[in-house]
Amino acid sequence: MPALVKRSETCPLCGTTFDAQGQGCRPSCPLAAGCKVMCCPSCGYSFPQETGLAGRLKALLDRRRAHP
Repeated sequence: MPALVKRSETCPLCGTTFDAQGQGCRPSCPLAAGCKVMCCPSCGYSFPQETGLAGRLKALLDRRRAHP
């Protein structure tokens, strides 16, 4: 299973917010061991999880948008 950071994500396609834990795509993929790609549980869209500095910056901006 991919090593995903535990935090909520929002699908860029359908807008569903979900917990990133356990939402890795295709565990049978030979590259899944360090992959940061997630699948939306609602629509199945695959997208990369933003980690590191980009992920922290996105989380900060999301919090500021939610609590102006």
